Amino acid sequence: MSSFQEMVTFLQTETNKLFRLTDVWIYIVDAKNPGWINHVAGVGPNADTMSNIVPRIDCNSDPIFKMMMGQRKIFYTEDLMIEPNANHEVTPQINLRSVVNYPLFGDTKALGVMAFGSFGEQIVSLSPLELNYFDIITEQTALTVSRMHFLDKSQQDHLTKLSNRYGLEKKLGNLRRNKGESDSKFCFVYLDLNNFKQINDNHGHLAGDYILAQFSLKLAKEFRSADIISRVGGDEFVLVFSTSNQCNEVERFIERIEQNCCTIEYKGISFQLTFAWGHVFGEGKNHSVSKLFEIADQNMYQLKSDQVKSNQKEKLKLKKASLTQTKLTVA
Repeated sequence: MSSFQEMVTFLQTETNKLFRLTDVWIYIVDAKNPGWINHVAGVGPNADTMSNIVPRIDCNSDPIFKMMMGQRKIFYTEDLMIEPNANHEVTPQINLRSVVNYPLFGDTKALGVMAFGSFGEQIVSLSPLELNYFDIITEQTALTVSRMHFLDKSQQDHLTKLSNRYGLEKKLGNLRRNKGESDSKFCFVYLDLNNFKQINDNHGHLAGDYILAQFSLKLAKEFRSADIISRVGGDEFVLVFSTSNQCNEVERFIERIEQNCCTIEYKGISFQLTFAWGHVFGEGKNHSVSKLFEIADQNMYQLKSDQVKSNQKEKLKLKKASLTQTKLTVA
């Protein structure tokens, strides 16, 4: 779990209890496109809805966010459904009602936006005194964001919300430090989606991005017990498990991915993903992440080679059986 997610989890518990604001989420300024902010963390009953429908926001074209980021002003409304400046195409889709948006700044630099909201029929009225509470916690949040140097070196992949390669390295380092010498074993599983370029070429990059995001979401839901789930390349992923039971069940995990994560629907088309995989067991602090990739990659190609040989043997058996049948028929 990322530091942002941990922070949001704590705040969601507090604000839900105090104000009946059921969800909390954070958007962070895109380092490459400063006019945009990306959803990086969210907790609450509607967290998946927010991340899927509003993964990023163009602050220059949205009047509410343009005002907040330009003037460093809070935005609060009891009912977003009747707010004149709201996006009335998106708001009904997410069913967001009361919302408190606070811009996050480090000195004069815009960092992002922290938001608290209620959904459905829940309307929340807040007094000026109650809004002061959010002043305090968002100021602390801005300090945390600034200290993490998130804009310089993010640990999260913006498209999928999984850890990126840098985040994988940091989390794996933490995992090794936190595990005792008597229980230092972990399993590093490397997945490489097959022929994904064809999806981008034939259906466009929007389709490709959507499918990658949905595959990642399915992985995260299927393997909540995983210590790390990471997107390390365009169509490459890593899962890390650290308990003995998990390390002994790698093949069963692969079957679960094939059964539960690989069918993605997009605009009436059903895409069936396949992947190559390899794994390596690590222990203690011996292997670098690069070495783990190298060994897992070798194991993946060995597995591919074994599968090709097995298929060739099956074809040879079928061919011999066919020839035998032909001879019997002729006789």
